[in-house]
This record gives sequence, structure tokens and C-alpha cells, in this order.
Amino acid sequence: MVDMRGMMINRLIVLLQIFIFPTFFYLWAFLGPMKDMSLDSFIFWSDSNIFSSGNGDFIILKIVAPLIFALPFTLASIVRANKISNSYELMWRALGKVRIDTKLFYMVNAIFCLFFFILPFGSPIIAVFGAFFAVKLLLYAFGVKKNIPAILIVIPGLLLAAIPLMVTIAFYAEYATVIQPIWEFWVVYSEFFYGVVLCLACAMAIANFFIFLREGAAQVSYTKPAESRIGLVIKFFLFGGFLLIFIFAANWNSSHLSMFIINGIAVALSLTEMVVRWRKKMTRDDGGGGILMVPIFIAVNFIASYWGGMITLVVAISASVFFILFAIAYRYAEDETLFE
Repeated sequence: MVDMRGMMINRLIVLLQIFIFPTFFYLWAFLGPMKDMSLDSFIFWSDSNIFSSGNGDFIILKIVAPLIFALPFTLASIVRANKISNSYELMWRALGKVRIDTKLFYMVNAIFCLFFFILPFGSPIIAVFGAFFAVKLLLYAFGVKKNIPAILIVIPGLLLAAIPLMVTIAFYAEYATVIQPIWEFWVVYSEFFYGVVLCLACAMAIANFFIFLREGAAQVSYTKPAESRIGLVIKFFLFGGFLLIFIFAANWNSSHLSMFIINGIAVALSLTEMVVRWRKKMTRDDGGGGILMVPIFIAVNFIASYWGGMITLVVAISASVFFILFAIAYRYAEDETLFE
């Protein structure tokens, strides 16, 4: 039976992507680090008289560049809409037994990595290669779909990639103006973001332990759907409580004593649950492998004060799980008929 609600949500996500990527890059150009960027460092531009009085910087960097950076992602979202939607469906199926809070944990990390690292740092290069993708799409539009000679893609692709290449060179040449502020912004605010996700992870770990106790105490006296809903409510209230402690008691400091105590309790209960399950040979029916990242994420807080890069590393690793699952789902999406 087709899950129509899931199908509509997947297609809504793809539809939002079409607008999110251009919006992100134009906001980035006018309000973010690119607002102070200049083409003066581009060797062929500095002596050019094509534009004067800074008009070139405005046209290329404020209008053309955001469009170029967003184009590959937007085109892919339009042309491959069905496949991307099916990829989400396959990924949700693969995570079907994983609790919704665990999915949210990985998704939040993936979103922050996407908008803080992948899009800002990778988009210029992706835009250059996206020119060849655009040529292939044009050929498809004219009915040329099989046995396409490489020369029909390479030569038009090189011509189409000229402007993205120029903007990319200027972009990376302005490292101190563009990339460094993004990294500095992440370093400053990563602890706040980490603290919020840490509250979610602690709520998940502690609530999961009490659900585990309930599971052992009443093997047949409760229904799984009801238990799942109760567990979700408990996690929601725990998350809200920990978030209030993080904001008001800890003053946005994840290394504060109150957060340290919560972290210690969460890690201890998570490890206790894993050890007892292993000793009693109790298998999880909720995709328990994915939950392993949660206590690791919490434990990182104990050493993050000694090496700030640890937060970035663990966020990147947890986000990578989400991206890898999506890549695998995308690889096989066209091989499965999802909605019949």
C-alpha cells in the first residue's frame, strides 16, 4: 500500500529545494561574506574596462555568481525531481525502524553541514562541472539521449563553464574575504549549535534507557505503538527541559557543570543499556545501530574544551551518515518502482 503522506512530503522537500538553494546563495551574496568580495584579484579582470565604477563586481558577484552556484542544485532538483523524491523514500524505508528522534538527530547535523560547509566551499567547483551537466540536459531536451559523442558535451561544456570558472577563481582567490569569515562564524557559533543538538542527544539517551527498563519489565503488557508515542513525548519534554537549562543555567555553555552532569548521566545510561542488551542478547527493534552515534556525540563534550575541532569532527561524521544513506538511496532509486 502506498504511503501517500510520505510521498507528498518527499515531493514537497524536492519542491522546497528548488527555491531554497537560490535564496541561500543570494542571501549569501548580499548579506553574507560575499558582500565584501571583489573581482580585483582576478588577473584578467583587474585591467578590464568592460565595467566601471564597481558595476562589474555587482553584476558578476551579486547577480551572476549566486545564480551560477545555485544552478546545478536547482536544475538537479527540477530534472531529477522524481528520482530525488524516490531516493528520500528509499532512505526513509532504510531508516524505517529507527526512532524519529534519531532521524531528526542525523538530519539536523546534515542540514548544518550542508549550509555551513558543503554549499559555501564546494559550490564553486560544482558549478564548473555543472556546466557539463547542463549541456547534457539540453541534449536530452532535444531528444539526444543515447550514445552521445563526448565532443558534443565537452566543447559546449567548456564554453558554458567559462563564467563559472572565472567566478570560481575569484572566489577562491578571495579566501580571506569569503571562506575565512564562514569558518570563523562556525567556530564562534558551533558551540551554541552543538549545545542544542547535545540537549536532543541527552534527551534521547535518557528516555531510551527508561523505555528499555519498561521493555524488560513488561514484555507483553504494552503495545508498541502506544509505547513509541509515550517515549516520543518523554523525549520532547526532556529536550525542552535540557534546553532551558542550557540557555538559562549554563548560559549557552555546553561545558557548564549542569550540562556536564546531564552529559555524564546520559552517557552512563546509554552504556548501561548497550552492555545489558549485549549480555542479555536483547536485540533492538528500532534500528539500534544508528543510536550508537548519540552517546559518542554526548561524550565528545567531555574533550571538546581541550580541542575545539572535535565538535566539528563529530558533527561532520554524524552528518556523513545521513549523506551516505542518501547517496546509496539515490544510486538505487531508479531501480525500484516506489509508487504504483
